[in-house]
Amino acid sequence: MINDSATCPLCGEAPEHATYEAGHDLFAVTCARCGRFRISAEASISLQPQQKYLASAYCRRALRGGSGSVTILSNNLKPLIDSLPHYSLPEKMDNLLALIAEMTPGPGEVSRFQNIRDYPLVIARDRSEVDYLARELISRKYLDGARGYAVTMQGWERLEQIRAKGHSSTRCFVAMWFDASMGEVYDGAIEPAISDAGYEPLRIDRHEHVNRIDDEIIGQIKRSRFMVADFTGQRHGVYFEAGLMLGLGRSVVWMCRKEELSKEGGLHFDVRQYNFITYESATEARKKLYDRILAQEGEGPVLKPGS
Repeated sequence: MINDSATCPLCGEAPEHATYEAGHDLFAVTCARCGRFRISAEASISLQPQQKYLASAYCRRALRGGSGSVTILSNNLKPLIDSLPHYSLPEKMDNLLALIAEMTPGPGEVSRFQNIRDYPLVIARDRSEVDYLARELISRKYLDGARGYAVTMQGWERLEQIRAKGHSSTRCFVAMWFDASMGEVYDGAIEPAISDAGYEPLRIDRHEHVNRIDDEIIGQIKRSRFMVADFTGQRHGVYFEAGLMLGLGRSVVWMCRKEELSKEGGLHFDVRQYNFITYESATEARKKLYDRILAQEGEGPVLKPGS
């Protein structure tokens, strides 16, 4: 049983606090590296070594986004892990540079980023992976590693270059049924949740353009960091667009009205394994979507009104 002196079940280090909730058979853990989470005894025992760092990344990114505590159970462990974006090493290097810059108090100052504590934010396997990426950033003169990590002028210029591209874009492509019945979900949940998380939502039927619609859709998906795909209505276009985004190696936030899942036939088997947000109201959808975006992508750079 976990206690205050035991190790974190995700990273193996001593947690700041850990208690056992007997009534729910859950361990509640606060870890400087992994964040706040609750994990069932069954899930803790069944965790495979390659799953631990991914679960740690999910929990820490969720905490950074402000969504509180993640509950890990044996039946939701794999969907949580599968919802994480899959970044290549060059993408992780760009993400590390952006994270170090974000945690920098001001130009020329040393970042608050710490390899040993913050590597889950980059979805790195361990500290050594971040050390490797940081050394490469230093060799390219994007970082000064003399006193810690300080972003150089070349580093800031690199961030400007990648900000409008792919995974570093601020744009979120929304794939959904454009029927009037979905208006409340988009206006009351999807659009504000994306905006509140710091990203720019793009719904193609509300986007002015002069290109062929199919070319414009493909082009805008390629320019987007991630996608929110609502499968309510079972539109073929949503399946196509989600598949295209996955093919680009970027993440999709999957969602659907709860009643849709109970219909005969339900979702196509190709997508059933993904961790869907299900909802019965726009209010519920907004909260769940906001939390999921922060957990998967972190807080975006787009300033909100009043910030």
